[in-house]
Amino acid sequence: MALNFKGGFKVGGVEYRHPLTSEEIRFILEIFKKCNFTGEEMENLIVVTMKLQEEYNKVLEKEQQTK
Repeated sequence: MALNFKGGFKVGGVEYRHPLTSEEIRFILEIFKKCNFTGEEMENLIVVTMKLQEEYNKVLEKEQQTK
């Protein structure tokens, strides 16, 4: 039985579809780049940024394959 979640994520062997486009992920990364974060926020910021960069590369690759 596959479960459908808003944004395109499916469970049960059905292919994963990222809910954000590469442009939307790039927009979020640009916001992070422009903001000033305090020392206690830096570790979480680095982790989130690295994960977003990985997702950006995956989404960008899939978008290029569909063109």
